[in-house]
Amino acid sequence: MSDTRSYSHRQSVVPAAKVVAPSGPSVEVLRSVLEDEIDNIQSASLVLVHGPAGFGKTTIMLQLQNLLQSEGAETAWLTLDPADNDISRFISCIAAATHAWKDMESAHISSVALIESLAKRNTPFALFLDDFEAVPAATVTALVRSILDVLPKTGKLIIGTRVMHDIGVARLRARGRLFEIDSSVLRFNIDETNEYFALRKQLGLTPELVYQLHQKTEGWIAALWLASLAMERKSVSTNFIENFSAGDKALGDFLAEDVLAHQAPNVTRFLLRTSILRYLEPDLCHALVPDSKPLEVLGRLVSENIFISSLPSDYNAYRYHSLFLSFLRRRLALELPNEVRQLHLVAAKWYESKGRYPSAIDHAIKSESWEYAVSMLLAKAHHFLEEGRMRLLTRWFEVIPEGVLGEHSLLQAIRVWSLLFTAGPTAAYEAFMRFGYDKRSDSSALAHANAQIPLLLAMADKYGEALQVGSINLCSLPTSSRFADNVLRNAMANVLTVMGDNSEAQKLIDSARGSDGKSIFFRMYAESQEGMINFMAGRLQQATACFESAVLATKASSTDLTGGNAWAGILYACALYEAHDFDMAERLVDVYLPMACDAGLPDHMYMGHIIKARISFSRGDVSSAFCALTDLEYLGHHRGLQRVVSSAKLERSRLLLLQGDAQGAKEELTRAGSYERSGSQDLRLLANETSYAELSNIRWDIHFGDSFSALAKLNREISEAVSQHRYLRIIKLQIVKCIALQRSGDASSALKLLADTLKSACSEGFVQLFIEEGVQALRLIQRYKLLLDEMVGGSRDSKLVAYLGALLTAFGDCHLSSETVVFNDVLLEPLTRKELHVIQLTADGCSNAELSRQLKLSDSTVRTHLRNINSKLNCHSRSEAVATARRLSLIT
Repeated sequence: MSDTRSYSHRQSVVPAAKVVAPSGPSVEVLRSVLEDEIDNIQSASLVLVHGPAGFGKTTIMLQLQNLLQSEGAETAWLTLDPADNDISRFISCIAAATHAWKDMESAHISSVALIESLAKRNTPFALFLDDFEAVPAATVTALVRSILDVLPKTGKLIIGTRVMHDIGVARLRARGRLFEIDSSVLRFNIDETNEYFALRKQLGLTPELVYQLHQKTEGWIAALWLASLAMERKSVSTNFIENFSAGDKALGDFLAEDVLAHQAPNVTRFLLRTSILRYLEPDLCHALVPDSKPLEVLGRLVSENIFISSLPSDYNAYRYHSLFLSFLRRRLALELPNEVRQLHLVAAKWYESKGRYPSAIDHAIKSESWEYAVSMLLAKAHHFLEEGRMRLLTRWFEVIPEGVLGEHSLLQAIRVWSLLFTAGPTAAYEAFMRFGYDKRSDSSALAHANAQIPLLLAMADKYGEALQVGSINLCSLPTSSRFADNVLRNAMANVLTVMGDNSEAQKLIDSARGSDGKSIFFRMYAESQEGMINFMAGRLQQATACFESAVLATKASSTDLTGGNAWAGILYACALYEAHDFDMAERLVDVYLPMACDAGLPDHMYMGHIIKARISFSRGDVSSAFCALTDLEYLGHHRGLQRVVSSAKLERSRLLLLQGDAQGAKEELTRAGSYERSGSQDLRLLANETSYAELSNIRWDIHFGDSFSALAKLNREISEAVSQHRYLRIIKLQIVKCIALQRSGDASSALKLLADTLKSACSEGFVQLFIEEGVQALRLIQRYKLLLDEMVGGSRDSKLVAYLGALLTAFGDCHLSSETVVFNDVLLEPLTRKELHVIQLTADGCSNAELSRQLKLSDSTVRTHLRNINSKLNCHSRSEAVATARRLSLIT
């Protein structure tokens, strides 16, 4: 009786709210990890949900409870608090939570009875212990370990905690009885973030803004919720998301009240003083907080999930969550404003002593120790240049006062380089003219100037002037600056390529490689230049290898093709696009095009936008295609680049032509002509090698005008391209000529030329050169493939057959136009209304003379219509054409 009274008393003092599962959030994203890992969860004795405050531990536990209940398990919930740190109280709480379970009514008088009762259960059950960090007492954790040791296969504990108490996790992990849901799993992925905001009906958030917010919060659920609340009060905007940080009042209050207020003063001091760091290393933390024990403090912060995570590195490093870091830095500025600069100076000297100069210079600048920062820059700037770290240099030069830089002509020259490759030629030219170079400048600064001038001219499309100035400056090599000399060699290699002198260009590329084979920047530059030569020479495979090597030359991209240089990245995307690898090409363009636009690289801006437009058009997304061209045209106007404006209009004309809009295509051609620079089509520019005004006009004539006169123009273009060894252009012109021959009724010559062109293109894997010509090219390739298939035994050239198959598959991936395209006994290209009238009258028995009289057409025009009909119906006589037209129900 006394035991029963004791149990009843203990049960009565446990608040009901502790043993009832809390309500879930009003907007709840179902976590996919639970369904994906349900088998592993079912086989575990312990499901450990651990992470920082606000990471959704309780929510995912509630979802797991519903999932287990739906599969027939009995569940009990207990939310713990510091009062439960007493073993008797803890047992009473579990008794209250599990009181409704069968055979558990009187089993919880002691820990032994509790353990035995749980061990004997043979039906599925799960006990949920939330806020487990509140009960660190050794007696409590020992009891939990004992329960885990005896749990039957049907039972499990689900523990939610911020702090990892010693409950035998390592032992359970080794035995395969543990399933962990840590912060990396708890944080929302991008799909869950999108779903969350969709459920909250915040429709003003575009996918791009959601992605930015996801990156900002690192998937921290509480931060997303607080951002959502803030956006309900404010308008959704890019500025709001960019500025959202721990400075937001609700988020700041959450961190202050739920995290910082619970820390000991020495830990708070450690957090604030080390918040100036991007990465926390124990030795550096000790330099900033001399009276601390960094390893001990950092270990405790990790174990307690105080918004910190360890990093895989050689330095035993850690990092704070980005929003928590922002919060700490704000508190540091408020509470210790006079220490901030000194802390940065301490960090700068520590990094310098370790030879880690980028971080040393960063902190020296933040401490406003300008001369100290400049002294390190003078010693290491050339090293950063050769590594291609232009954005890093630009960031530093934007902060260092110009008055300080004005005393160092070498740093002025280096600043021009950094601007040239990040902000573009306009900003670089302004800096070049503002600083100026005169006889007082040292020899190294003058060497930089001599290399910068021709490069600035070339990037402004002034290749003739660049050739003249650069040729003179090449005669002064070598100078005192290896970097400047090699940039000049590579820049002039590009100029010579554009002007058509590939032989001399190749010599300069080899010279640049030989003078410094270890420089990351020059490897990228040289491989890009050689890749362009190969591409325009029709060597797509070699070009692709060069461009990939150029992208991978950057250290940051050693395992990721999106971490390289924009110059090489866009070129690589071009090669992949040509080979019909749309997904990778699009990924590279998304990464590198904004950089290329920032740097003001004309050809790269053009090529990136054209790839976007062509891929969108191929997928049937015509609106996005034209939007990309509008953006390109705007950029051309804004940067004063007439060639870019003209190129955007030429591409728009091509797309309108493929849609059958003759008038719209012609209007764009006319407008493009007013921006076309005289002689620009003679320049060997990869961006315009297969897209220039004369070719665009020829293409229009083939489709909507006089295909016979187009043939004469094409022959002149091909003859000139052959004399100049412009093999990429030759392939494109031959493809277009095939279509012109077909449209002129000479199908035999068209197929013969196509056979030669396909054999040339096959070995290199050109795809888009054909597909860009639309249905007409498809029809020709289909017809050629049928001829090969009809050969006795088929074609013996297995590589060509495979290539044709790949081409036809690629055509099938594209939404070419609204025209009808089908095989064999189905029409390959629609007849025009006039052609339908002609074939109907022919079927009625009209002669050519009668056709001419009834249709009021010249005899030559009638013959042209009949040739076109035969070509489209794949026929060789009037009678065969009439029979085919009747079979296809085109005529009666």
